[in-house]
Amino acid sequence: MKLPSVERLAAAAWATARRFPVVLACAVVAAIAAMRAINAETALELRLVATASLGLPLLTGLTLFAERWQLPRPRHWALRGLGVAVLALYYWQWPNWGENIAGLRHFHLTATLHLLVAFIAYLGVREPNGFWHFNRTLFFRFGLGAIYTGVLFGGLAIALFGIENLFNVDIADENYGRLFFFLGFVFQTWFVLAGVPDDFEQLERRDDYPAGLRVFAQYVLLPLVAVYLIILTAYLGRVVITTTWPSGWIGLLVSALAAFGILSLLLVHPRRGQEGHAWIDTYARIFWILIIPSIVMLLLAIGQRIEQYGITERRYLLLLLGIWLAGAAVFYTVTRSREIKGIPLTLAIIGAVTFVGPWSAYAVAERSQTGRLEDLLSTHGVMAEGRISPAVVEIPPGDWQQINDVLLYLISWHGTSAIDEWFEDGVATVDTIGDATAASPRVAEAGRRATLIADHFGLVPSEGLLADPYGFVDISPPGGRNAAVAVSGFERAVFERNLLNGRYPFEGDSLTFEATPDSLGTTIGLGGGELATVSFAELIARAGRFGTTTAPGRVQLPPDSLRLDISGTDVTARVQITLLRLRDRDGELRPTRATGTLLLTRGEDSPASPDSPGSPP
Repeated sequence: MKLPSVERLAAAAWATARRFPVVLACAVVAAIAAMRAINAETALELRLVATASLGLPLLTGLTLFAERWQLPRPRHWALRGLGVAVLALYYWQWPNWGENIAGLRHFHLTATLHLLVAFIAYLGVREPNGFWHFNRTLFFRFGLGAIYTGVLFGGLAIALFGIENLFNVDIADENYGRLFFFLGFVFQTWFVLAGVPDDFEQLERRDDYPAGLRVFAQYVLLPLVAVYLIILTAYLGRVVITTTWPSGWIGLLVSALAAFGILSLLLVHPRRGQEGHAWIDTYARIFWILIIPSIVMLLLAIGQRIEQYGITERRYLLLLLGIWLAGAAVFYTVTRSREIKGIPLTLAIIGAVTFVGPWSAYAVAERSQTGRLEDLLSTHGVMAEGRISPAVVEIPPGDWQQINDVLLYLISWHGTSAIDEWFEDGVATVDTIGDATAASPRVAEAGRRATLIADHFGLVPSEGLLADPYGFVDISPPGGRNAAVAVSGFERAVFERNLLNGRYPFEGDSLTFEATPDSLGTTIGLGGGELATVSFAELIARAGRFGTTTAPGRVQLPPDSLRLDISGTDVTARVQITLLRLRDRDGELRPTRATGTLLLTRGEDSPASPDSPGSPP
């Protein structure tokens, strides 16, 4: 095989640059911004990377549309200008989104635009064979480009490492990152664009089919589909027998099943209806029928969580995906259609419709969660006629937790503009940490802001422990780690140790702390033997009954109530807790961190164990 000359490669690269000039400009901007972000990551660099990377599929799609319809050069550039204007609008809107929602919006729009590239050159054109070959070419080109990029990066990185060590040349570590971003944005993009077909009539006439595709679909994807179908069918049987609602994990499994199944059908599509390949039509019919029970489980699981916890962006999009899958399954089962262009087309329409407007995933989720918070506050008399009226009211811990969860969600994803009018002088009078009317630019602030607002409501849990918006509860004495520890009656003190997982030297022996299997206690070992097992369950219950909640997730107990006493034949010990951190896991609080002081007396002269407080003083 004759290798291409440097002149031919340069000519091909130049032709690609002339065909996709604005796309490559976006790739260069994204690479430069990403390289600058290595040393000094700021909001500007992140915005530029997000905006420029979004321009890759958007401007590629617009170029393909102009080429297919043979638009005059001025109109072609006008279309490109429209794409740049869309990118400018996206760049302008970026600061109005918090970290979480900006990332989801970027993924949402990027996926939608990649689907657009798949079909935009075939809008209004019935060329099913050309459509398949066009997307097969893009699929292969992207995969091959990723391999080339990876090999280039690995080889050049090793070369840089060799230069640094062989010639004692100081090469900053940041240069490896710069190399990665340059290859990932510029080389990968240029390589993929060089392989984008431009002769659409020739694509429709092609009849070649890589045998490797059939092997991959038949012997890799089909077994995966079978495995997922078996798992989901068995799980459906369990749901029916135990009469329990499907788990939230069902969404991931059904999505994977749909992705593998649809991909396998798309890869073997050209061979459908041909002699010797009747199994493909049979497989397609069986797949769409067998996936229906899994789709029903998905819709039931999402519906249950929406009823319990309201709508969020992810639930909204997953619900629409389930509805789309149900419609596709019914359509292909009833009509036995071999049309595949509708798959990316309908998904792109859903992606575009759910991105903007009052019906978008983001607007619907904000209204749902704001309404849920309003209902909770109104139920307990804290809100009336659209205004907050703080009052000390005891409510169940579950409602407390829901209120904090909703507040954390709103601040992290949407800011507090939706609840600003609830406060007489605006929420800024309460939320003194961040901009009360804009989405939080820093996720780390969301918990503290939610705590301030929740504390303003005046609600207190009627029993149990109130976790902070992240699900944590800290139990400690009023002075925290600085609280005085009474040591009378003991000979030795080991201060501030990790009581859940720690090993420390102690007078020639080894003092160990190891969490019990249920994480509700710790086993103390001394000199290779077990000294005692201490349970935190009574202390947790004591904090729930008598602790002082200073803020959500902050509970204080007197030092005497944080003692755990141990008595043995030749040892008397006490564990004085300085911090016990709990985390809500599936509705139950479990210790994740415990620190404290161990007081110890060994030998025949051990004093009687001090009385352990059965209740607080």
